[in-house]
Amino acid sequence: NKFTGDISLENLPKCLEYLSLFENHLSGTICLTSLPPALEYLYLGRNNLEGSLDFTRLPKSICEMVLSENRFSGTIEFGNLPESMWDLDVKKNAISGTIRLPHGIVIRFDGNDELTVERIE
Repeated sequence: NKFTGDISLENLPKCLEYLSLFENHLSGTICLTSLPPALEYLYLGRNNLEGSLDFTRLPKSICEMVLSENRFSGTIEFGNLPESMWDLDVKKNAISGTIRLPHGIVIRFDGNDELTVERIE
């Protein structure tokens, strides 16, 4: 697809389980704190999205999120990820700071040059 413009994730159907807008020309910021409670898979990689990422109130059902190759920036906290989450891809953005990686989840973060990674023991 070649969708362009801003996108709002705040008024999606509550029963939505899968959303893929991968590899478009979407821009602007997104809010991850109002995603549908049934959402399991979210693919927004390879767009022009920007701003910070708030992972503190993700749906308990979310399993996989691909947010790679955008322009997200700032620091992020991985300590509150839902237990259902097994794959999170945030590579090739502008995320900075120090992150502590929880066990049991694959997080791809390469290509964020200002990021320091620590493993939680």
